[in-house]
Formats: sequence, C-alpha cells, structure tokens
Amino acid sequence: MSSDPNSIDVWEAFLDPQGEFSLPDFSAVTPASLIAAVRAATDFARSEVEDIIADENDPTFVSTTVRFESATIPMARIAAVVSSVESNHFRPELADSVAEVWDRLSAARTRIFLDVDLFHRIEQVPSTDLNPEDKRQQELTVEEFVRAGARLGAEERDQMSTIAAELTTLGTSFSRALQKDTRELAVHLDDKAQLAGLSEDQVAAAANRAAERGTDGYLLPLNNFTQQLVLESLESAATRKQVLDNSTSRGARGGEGDTRTQVADTTALRALQAKLLGYPSYSSFAIDNQTAGGPDAAADIVSSLIAPANAQLAEELAQVKDHYGLTDVAPEDVKHRLAQYRAEKFDIDADEVAKYFEFDTVLNEGVFRAATGLYGVTFAPRETVSAWHEDVRTFEVTDANERTLGLILLDPYSRDTKRGGAWMGELVTSSRLTGHLPVVTLSLNLAKPGEGRPTLLNPTELNTLFHEFGHVLHGLFANSTYPSTAGTAVPRDYVEFPSQLNEMWRFHPQVLPHYAKHVETGEPMPESLVTALIDSEKFGQGFDTTEYLAAAMLDLSWHSLEAGEHITDVLSFESEVLAAAGFTDLVPPRYRTTYFGHIFASGYAAGYYSYLYSEVIAAWVSEWFEAQGGLNREAGDAFREAILAPGYSIDPMSAIERFFGTRPDVAPLLRRRGLAEPVEESAPAEEPAEEPTEVDAAEPKGHRNHAAVSQVLEANGIEPQIRLFTDATPTAASAAEKVGVEVGAIANSLIFSAEGEPVLIMTSGRHRVDTDFVAGLIGLSSLDRADKDLVRTATGQVIGGVAPCGHPQPIPTYVDVALKDYPVLWAAAGTPNSMMPLTYEQLLAITGGKEITVVEEGAEA
Repeated sequence: MSSDPNSIDVWEAFLDPQGEFSLPDFSAVTPASLIAAVRAATDFARSEVEDIIADENDPTFVSTTVRFESATIPMARIAAVVSSVESNHFRPELADSVAEVWDRLSAARTRIFLDVDLFHRIEQVPSTDLNPEDKRQQELTVEEFVRAGARLGAEERDQMSTIAAELTTLGTSFSRALQKDTRELAVHLDDKAQLAGLSEDQVAAAANRAAERGTDGYLLPLNNFTQQLVLESLESAATRKQVLDNSTSRGARGGEGDTRTQVADTTALRALQAKLLGYPSYSSFAIDNQTAGGPDAAADIVSSLIAPANAQLAEELAQVKDHYGLTDVAPEDVKHRLAQYRAEKFDIDADEVAKYFEFDTVLNEGVFRAATGLYGVTFAPRETVSAWHEDVRTFEVTDANERTLGLILLDPYSRDTKRGGAWMGELVTSSRLTGHLPVVTLSLNLAKPGEGRPTLLNPTELNTLFHEFGHVLHGLFANSTYPSTAGTAVPRDYVEFPSQLNEMWRFHPQVLPHYAKHVETGEPMPESLVTALIDSEKFGQGFDTTEYLAAAMLDLSWHSLEAGEHITDVLSFESEVLAAAGFTDLVPPRYRTTYFGHIFASGYAAGYYSYLYSEVIAAWVSEWFEAQGGLNREAGDAFREAILAPGYSIDPMSAIERFFGTRPDVAPLLRRRGLAEPVEESAPAEEPAEEPTEVDAAEPKGHRNHAAVSQVLEANGIEPQIRLFTDATPTAASAAEKVGVEVGAIANSLIFSAEGEPVLIMTSGRHRVDTDFVAGLIGLSSLDRADKDLVRTATGQVIGGVAPCGHPQPIPTYVDVALKDYPVLWAAAGTPNSMMPLTYEQLLAITGGKEITVVEEGAEA
C-alpha cells in the first residue's frame, strides 16, 4: 500500500482475502476499521501521486497513467465495500463513519483530479505507439481530468473543490433523510381485514415486519418507487389510498426526513459546476460523454414516447371504466384496477401464478440455466464464504473450460437495514492489471417467508431477478486490462442494456418450462397460462411507460437549470414540469423528486432516461437473438466476447455497430411495449458483421432502408455503393469529414412541411434553405421545417439519415442547382450512419426533382 507498515497492516486486515478471492472480512467492519481503511487508501493514493509528479524521467504510459490507475484502486475497493454495507445492512452505529468515508474519498478524489502538476504529467504521455486499449485508457484518463476541472484556473478549481465536497455531503444527507422517512412512513395497520386481497404469505410477512419493530398489527414497508406492489392486490380503497399517500409524501413532510433543501441545493450546485466547466446546464455536461451524445437527444427519445404512452394509458383506462361501469378512477385505484382487469381479461389468478415461480427453482432452473445455455457458464454454491448478513448466499461461477470466473453474493430478502429496490454491485472488479477475479453482488427485497415456507415470486419480481442478473453477467464477463473500464463501468445510458436484454429469457420457451412448476404439485405451468401471461404483459404498458417517462422528464428538467437558478419550491417546480410535458395527475412519476434517490444519491443525475435509451438496444438485440434460434451458444459466445466482455475498453456503440452492422432502431422497443402495431420489417442481421467499410447494398446487412434505396438506384441503372460507418453522420459537416469532401458536395435531404404535407428539398451542405423565398418560388403559402414525426411518416427514415429516395410514397422534390458544382455528391442512404455517392444527373433521376435555387440571389447563403 505505502511505505508505512501500519498502513499496510490496516488495509490487509480489513480486506482479508477469502481463498483466491479478494473478499473483505465483513465481520471486521466497524467504525474504527472503516476510518482506518479509508485513511490507508487515500494515503496510498496521495503518496503515489507525489511520486508520479516527482519522477524526473519523461512520462510514459506505464510509469504515469498505469501507475495512476493503480494508485486509485484501493480507494475504489473501500468505496465498493462501504457501498455494499450501506445499501444491504446499514447499522446505525456505522452512520458517522460511513459519512466520513464518503467525505474523505470525495476530498481525495477532488484533490487528485484538480492537481495540475499530475495532469500535466499525464497529458504529456505519448500515445501514438500504444495499442488500442492502452490508447483509449490514456484518452479516457485525460478526459476524466478535464471533466473534473483540471484545465480551469486556480480560483475556479477551488470552487470546483468546494462544490464537490458540498455535493457529497448533500448526497449523504439526502440518502439518510430518505431512509428515515421511508422507514417512518411504512403503513401500520391494526386490522387484518385492511389487508384483504393480499396472499397468506404477504399477510404473514406484514405481521413479521411489525413484530421485528416491536409493535402489534401489520406493517407494509415502502419500496423505493411510487407505486407499491401491494396496490395491485389490496381490496380496501382506504388502505390503497393510505399506501399511495404515504409513498408520495416521502421527503416532503418537514422534519429530519425532508429532502427538499438537499434537492434545491444539489441542483443549484450542479448547474454552477457545469457552468465552470463551460456547459450551459448539468444535463449538457453529464450527457456529453454518454452514448446519447447530448441532452437534446435524450429529451427527444423521452418526449417522443409521451404521446403514444398517454394514448395507450387512455385506452387502458377506458377499457377499465367500461368493464366496471366506472365514471372515474382515483390515483390510488389506477394500478389496482389495471391489475384487476388484466387478471380477468387474461384469466390470471395472481396467487396461483406465484406458485409456479418458487425462488430457488427460478434461480437454478431459470436464471442459471439460461446463462449456461447461452454462455456455457455453471454455478455452484460456495458455503465457506461469509458476507454482511446470514441471508446472503454465495455461488462460484465456472466457465465452459472449468475455469473459475468469479463469485456471486446473492442477498434476496428485505429488512429494515436494507434500502429498497433491487441492484447489482461489483464488490471486486475483475481486471488483468490486478489479477482479481470478479465478485459481484445481487440484492433483492423479497418478503422473507415463514419458517419452512417457500419464497414465491410475482411476475414483477420474476422480471427483476432476470434483469439484475443481466448486470451480474456483465460484471462476471469483464475482460479488460484496467479496472476503471471493466465490466459495468460503461456509460450510464448503456449499462442497463445487458440487464434489459436478459429479461427476454424469463418467458422464453427454451427456459420457462424448466422452472415454471407448481410449488405443491410439481406440474408445469399450463400452456394457456403461459400465453395469458405473455399476452398480458402489453396491457398496462401505457401506465408503466407514462410513470417512467414522467420521472425521466423530471430528472432532465432539474438538471437543465442554468447557473444561478435555485428552485426552493420543489413541489411547484415538479408540478409545472409534468403539466407542461402533458402528463396526467392520475399517474404520479415512478419517483417523485423528493424520493428520487437515483438522481440525488445514486449516480443517475441527468441519466434516468438511460433505462429507455438502453431498452432501445435491448429490444433490438433480443430480436437478433431470436433470429439466431434463442439459446444459441455460438451466438452467445460471440456476443459475450464482442459486447459484454470489453466493458468500456472500447466504445460501446462502436462495438454494437461493428458486431451487428448497423445501429439499433426504436421499432422493436415499440413492439416490446405494445405502443405501436408491428410493421413489416427485416430482422436484424443474422450474422455478426465485420467492421463496416463499403458494402454491396444489393444485399444490405440488417436495415430495410438500405434495401429500399438500393432498389430505386438499380431501377435507374445505378450500381448501389452504400457505405456504412461506425459513427453517425447527422450533419453536413460530419458527413463531409467522414468521406473527405467539401461540405458543399454533401446533398442534404431536408423534409419541409407545406401545411402538413411533406416537401423534399435536396440542398448543398454549404446552403441553408431560405424557406420564404423557396415557398414563393414553388407557389406555396408557407414552408416550415418538418418535425421528426412527419419525417418518419413521409420517408420511413429518421432525421440525420434521410435519403433522396426509398420512401413509402413519392414526395414532391426540389434540387438545389448549387449541387451542379461538384462532380460527385454524397447523400445519406436511409440511416444516420450510411452514405452513398451520386452524380447530379443521377440525383435528378432518382428523385424526379425540379431544379431550383434555395437562396435568393445576392442573399447570404
């Protein structure tokens, strides 16, 4: 650790390796050991940094960047241990020491990343001759320093340091207040009749929770989200109202559990932090290095689904009202009525369904079996490993070559010392630099059954288990040199993709029959019930999508504040955002601001949209797996190696595009959520594509738009020459740079609206269309830039990838005569990552376009 032998002893005593795994000794976790360990870790980092700076030799990648990576590993290790303890088994006596750990780690990290001397050394490291992974590590390290503020002046760096410390304190305070209020707002009931509708096991669990707290009656603890699962089953409207009221009032009642001050101060400080770094808002800063690329792109995918989600919700509620003869539905009744109607419509008895999903059977014959079938890995209990609580189970994971991959620590049950929800954690990160095997954690909040009774899962809990296990596999399969880019250390709007993808196996015909067996009779789930469950999944998606989108919109809105804005009336701001976006009061956000722990305490700030962004990829890739035959080992191994194993050691979206040959589109997501009718569409490429350069578009690899464009070209006697790129080229400038031509040689396909009807104008990249001039020229009263919906409807393509041809129906087209100046033009070929060369005459031929000027003579282009 360092030259101080006492520091070494402290660290090794705390992180006592258990066997070949570098597991901490959780029995040694005390306030004193936590403080001693964090001091040892931060002292070691500081000592290493000082040595790097003092090195008189020229900086090299190994002596500087790799050594710096190694210097921060102990801090990451202690952070992982404390996070596990804090989230899974947080005891009151640890509160002050845990807060001090986070303060010390934050201060050390800030000090390191604002050290200009260290940054200067790292920035000087030559990277020309590095291998691709090392070169990326060098670039990411420099980027991390820049994003921390290393290039700022001394005064601004001091401000950044102060802000970082305050944000850490606020995050800890938010988490503590929310935990306190959530515990206090658990719904206490005296009369068993108030629990009518709950299963026998749920009633017993409620009685046990009350007894654990030393009180009579029944206790319904609150999970982290707004809509509590018991709302589906509770028959008493009064009880449902009490549950929802308690849930939505968290953090907004005044007193020690109120979080509104933390929200106001956190968002104001983040806005100031972003301004110091040169960004207009925190969302611009946070999303700048994500796969979405910017807040506008993130907001676009959220806002684009609000209308279809609202329409679906309205249709669902109309069916419910009509069926039950209701004129209205109260907010506390919406989830209950939807579940009730779903059960009746699809003939599903929730209690009977749960009897087919016994936890251990699902785990071993469902979750584990699917992973074995797809990736060849096996799982065996490891009894000798101790963890933070007696409920934790440990499994050793072995690959197809009987090589140990790592450990899984599974903590299934809810308790007062555990936060709500479900999550995966990386207790020990795998990397070739450290030689450590991965140790991953999987935490759920299932109700612990009585002695001798089975743990039964409802469909939501079943989905959660498969979802979180997708994260587990991502961590286990990590194959990177450096811990900071290993496993799940990927952009926030990509990290949910493997977990959402893994959900596909829960009802898959190659998996479900092995685990869906009646807990009492052992009989398999009837095919009719399987079909009913699958069909019922899409009913209620309007509700589920609406509550999710509302939370995502809140997150983006809070983090779109500009420096100087300090919103103290938190609830009014929330109401204004939701009303302006068109959300209904009937469905509160999945998380209201005051208990939105994801964005105020768990690293998802300006990133909650990521679940939806990741699901676009997951839905698309799930259809690809189906095209490969489902549990196909060859496909699974290839996917694991190319997509899961590299972590962030390669750009994730580049890896996706190289492997599949194209970028996923949103259509599979809409089908998955039942928000649009399925359309005729070719499946994703059935074979992993080589890195795309130029391909024969007569046999397009994976996208129907390329085929449609090719058909038009061939009909006009033009040989298709579509080129695919690993990155999108949505602007003329980016396209010109990609193909190496002047920007004027880019033939932009721009869709305009003439009183709602599409008009296509092909213009040179050096021009902007003078809409008033062109409207008069072609005899229209007005010409407005089309929105994305009109573009999609008219062309079947998306903004940034619209081709001159290949559209569902002919579009009136006008061609900018300025394009005559270039012997070869380049136009989009139907997707944002494709282009094709054409001559001016060929462009006129495939469009049937009329030649015009797009700017008035003498006017500014």
